[in-house]
Parts: sequence; C-alpha cells; structure tokens
Amino acid sequence: MDCTYKTNRYKMPLLNIVGITSFNTSFFSAFVFLKKERTEDYIWALKMFKEILGEVNQPLVIITDRELALVNAIRDVFPSITNIICIWHINKNIVAKCKMYFQTKEDWETFSSDWQKVVYSSTEGEYIANWHEFETTYKEKNEALVYIKETWLPLKEKFVSAWTDVHLHLGNRASSRVEGAHSKLKKYLEVSTGNLQIVKKKICLAIDNEFNEITVQLAREKTQVPHACDIPYFKNLIYRISLFAFKELHEQYMMAKNGTMHPICTGQFTATMGIPCAHKMKNWKTGSLSLDQVHPHWRIDTRELNNFHSNLGADHDDQIENIIDDFRREYHKWPFDKKKRAKEIIQQMTIQPDVLFEPTIPSRENRFQVAKKRRAKNSTRRDPSQFEVVEARWQSNSSNGGN
Repeated sequence: MDCTYKTNRYKMPLLNIVGITSFNTSFFSAFVFLKKERTEDYIWALKMFKEILGEVNQPLVIITDRELALVNAIRDVFPSITNIICIWHINKNIVAKCKMYFQTKEDWETFSSDWQKVVYSSTEGEYIANWHEFETTYKEKNEALVYIKETWLPLKEKFVSAWTDVHLHLGNRASSRVEGAHSKLKKYLEVSTGNLQIVKKKICLAIDNEFNEITVQLAREKTQVPHACDIPYFKNLIYRISLFAFKELHEQYMMAKNGTMHPICTGQFTATMGIPCAHKMKNWKTGSLSLDQVHPHWRIDTRELNNFHSNLGADHDDQIENIIDDFRREYHKWPFDKKKRAKEIIQQMTIQPDVLFEPTIPSRENRFQVAKKRRAKNSTRRDPSQFEVVEARWQSNSSNGGN
C-alpha cells in the first residue's frame, strides 16, 4: 500500500493497494482517493477495503513505507495482520539522512553493507550482536547513529529478518511492486489534470486490461510444465501450481539432492514462501511431494478468473431482482409525494448512472508555487525524493574534488 500523487486536478492523494498473483506478478487490488493522509482517512479507506474483501479473504501481510498515519490505521483495522515496512524506503531514507557524514564512496559502501547485516539478521540474538558491532564501529558517526536509533530501531520488528521472516510475505519485503503499479497507472492517466470522473474511467480501463492479461497468463500456465520438474517427485503438482512456484521448488529440490543447503534448517524459507525447503525434501526422498505441502496461494487449478465476473454478476442480479420485487410491493402503499420522490431518484440514476461529485479544494500555494506548477501542470512525474537530491549533491561534490 502506498499513495501516489499528480493524478488529478484536486491534488488528492490516491491510495494504491496492490496484490500478488500466483505467478508472482502484481495486480491492482483497490484505489482510494483520500482527502488528506491522516489516520482517520486511512481508517475509512481500509475499512471499505476490508468490507469488499469479506471475512474469509483478509490479507496476511501488508507492506508499506514509514507512513505512520497508515501504519496506525492498519493496526486499527487489521489488528492481526503483519505490517512490514519497505526495506527499500528505509535504505533510501538512510541515504538522505546519513550519507552526508561520509567523505568517500568506499566508506559509505562499507557503512551500507554493515547496516544490511543488521537488517538481515536471521535471529534476535544475531540482531543484537550485529547491532552492537555496528554501533561500536560507527560510534564516531554519532548523528547517523542517532537518526537510525531514534527513527528505525523502534520499528525493527517491522523490517528486520528475525521478526519478518516468520510470516508468509511470499518473498516480498519492499513496496517496489506498488511503485511499479504507480508508473503503470500513470501511463493510462497521461496527464495530472483530469477530474475524478476521467481518472476513474482510466483506472477502470487499466484494471480491465490487467485482468485480461492475468486471465491469458493463467490459461497459459495451466498447459505448461518446466521440463526439469516433469519428474515423479513432482507428479502431484503438475498443472496445479504456478511456474514460479515450480521454479522455487526445483531450486530447493536440487539443493536437497546435491546436499548444498545450509546445515541448519531455520524454517524461514517455508514460513515466508509457503513452499517446502530443501531440508524437508531431504527427509522426503521417496515418493512424491504432496499438493497440501504447497500453500494455496501458489495454486492455479483452483483459479477460474473467466467465471469471476459472471458469478459476481449473477449474485448481484439476484439481489437487484429481489429489491425490485420489494419495491413494487411497497410502492402502491405509499402516498403520492413519496411515489413522486422515488420516481425522481430512479430517473436520475437511470439518466446519470455514474455520478461523481467533484470536490472543491482551495489552493494554499503562493503565486511562485502556482507559476511553477503551471509550467508542468500536465505532468504526472513525481518530484525528486530527498535521497535523490542528496545523492546528486554528493556526486557533484565528489566530481568537483570535494572528497
């Protein structure tokens, strides 16, 4: 989940919620226009999303950046769900706040590498040891350490492997998929000055095209089997799981066969991917891998996307027919003024079936900002992030002999 900007003339943030397919590709799951990025706005949006999903289809993991209003809303609406903070955003924020304290490229790369050791600590004990070593090594970089300790360490359970890799995140620890979805959407929008009606229509076009692509891909995957996986050990999985899942399984199978896996099984691969690891396969040398050992997310034999819209439509058709029958029965009992009002409402909905009320948001920009925006008012391109500004300045200083 992440907001994108420069999509509409009202400058309303557009919350983009992206899901992951069985093929390990992303798809548009929901879009929500927000008035502001406040906790109460996010809570309303997430409650609507939760209601649409239904109780049996709740997500297990949600990945966001460090948008505290969104993080708090997730905790309120989805209290049992794991919220992972995007490691890419964390690293870029550290670039923005810490790179200025390093004079050479080599020193900065060493600092970054040591920080990654902390992030990817596989156990809590390893994390404590790695952080202590990191803190000792860079004790003279006090400003950088204070920033990390005060900003990120209080949230360590949301991004350090020791805590995140006990949850089924399907190999996703960054929100790069939603960033890609932002870019894909803006190709449909083309400009940033459309009203909500125009933006909605283009979003619907993007979703329809994406749905068609996924439908074609699903049909293709149901007829293909990787040659290396066409062996008795995988016979129960053929045409039932995605090619991506087969690829992951085969890598584990080869490690088990060649004895190249880590000597100790941490259980993290199976916990995060929903697929048996090499250690488990080594213990199941004989026979065939059972389908119930693979998480349902990777199943393709249970996916029937072509029927989704028709089934959903049939359910809604039944509901609307019942409502119309009730309306007919009650209509004759109503007084004249109520009948008249009912007819007016129905006529309005029939003539304008897709009504969106455009908001009026006063501008708070001064004349210099307005002039600047006017020069590029049609652009959907985002403004540079702080880390990009810092890196550009750092590289400029380096090329000018500042190091």
